[in-house]
Amino acid sequence: MRTDYGILIGSCCGRPHARAMAEIHLLRSGWVRGIEVAMVPVRGSSIVLAIVLASVVASVVVMASAHVAFAQPRAVPLPVVGATELVKWTPPSGFIEDVVAGDGDRIAYVVADAAAKAELHVVSLATKQEVVVDIAPITLHPVAVQLVGERAFVIGRTEDGMQIAALVELAGKDPRKPAGTALYKLGPANHITVIARDGKPRVAVHRTIATKERTRHDTQLFALETGRRIAAGRPLELDAAGANAKLALRVNHWSEGFTRAHGVTAGAWDRKENQRAPDAEASYDLVTGKLTRRPVADLFEQKRRFDALADAGGRTSFVRTKPDGRELQLWHANKVVAITLDQPFASYDPKSLIASVQPDGSAWLALKIDPVHPDAVARKKADPEYLDVFRVAIDGKAVRKARILATGTRHRFGVIGDRFWLLERNAGFDRGGKILTLYAPQ
Repeated sequence: MRTDYGILIGSCCGRPHARAMAEIHLLRSGWVRGIEVAMVPVRGSSIVLAIVLASVVASVVVMASAHVAFAQPRAVPLPVVGATELVKWTPPSGFIEDVVAGDGDRIAYVVADAAAKAELHVVSLATKQEVVVDIAPITLHPVAVQLVGERAFVIGRTEDGMQIAALVELAGKDPRKPAGTALYKLGPANHITVIARDGKPRVAVHRTIATKERTRHDTQLFALETGRRIAAGRPLELDAAGANAKLALRVNHWSEGFTRAHGVTAGAWDRKENQRAPDAEASYDLVTGKLTRRPVADLFEQKRRFDALADAGGRTSFVRTKPDGRELQLWHANKVVAITLDQPFASYDPKSLIASVQPDGSAWLALKIDPVHPDAVARKKADPEYLDVFRVAIDGKAVRKARILATGTRHRFGVIGDRFWLLERNAGFDRGGKILTLYAPQ
């Protein structure tokens, strides 16, 4: 609906039959559209200025004077601060999957359409040379990719939620094995994970078999490069409470691709003291069948740690917000370090946290500015919605390296060497994105 306003402004000129000019100063907090101004000279000691404003969506201040000091224009936030955009990919059709990987000089991503298309793109950052391989015969829903020399290990999800995997040829130097050939396949299984075992890359395959009263967990290890089976693990049966009576073990969480179960084991009966020893922490290796124990030094610390690890989904290296929402924590190698940002943590939306922990225990993380955080409210001015990227040292000190303007957008975030990538998420579809951008901090 259109709204018109008529404003009449009179100002004394100081002498008769003089022509006066009223000047209008518009100070706005938003966009103003459809402004029509008519200036009419009138004989006498005043002038009449008729202004018609149509479809006004901002506040307007009208000032009449012979000499006007114009307001300074509002600063426009820079789209990128502290980083250089190296390359950007936007597929002409379909979308880019959440899976992005790299090995220093290369980046790998998948373009799919969730129906019949799944193309693995591997780009050399030095030469910009690109290899495109059709992986639709393997999976239409990839969830992980790892580059293995001139091959790529692809893990996908089936329609029933299981996982499958294959090592895919990229180079196609052998005519008998053209690019896209699956050199070996694994699965289906509940979980397929690339892990480091005895200093070598292995693929852990985890399956569960459920009965009325118990769930059986089976694991196998395969060589990543060849697909050769390295070991078949010992089965572990757990009841509905996640306990194994023979081992006196109650499982709390898993690690290393479900090859290790961690929990609490009941203390042994001490005949001399005629009492049971305190419960101990325990770790069971499904590959070797070995159970290791260690005493619990602090029950409260152990409870907090186990709660966090149970929520981590099989990860032991991650960044999380403390339950009180006041601090970030870096978890790695059974150690917890408090993260100290060089910017006020209260300026960010804690739910926007995205992080990538590196093998040495350092990390990268990204947080989005809350435009109406407490300081912004106090000064009555909303902040731009920047996504801030931080480099976190192993001691927890985090330094902001870059800012990307992210008004109204969500991102996936990851790291390749000393560069980071952002995948702008699709709106209304919680899978993949439309634009993948690689940045280098300055």
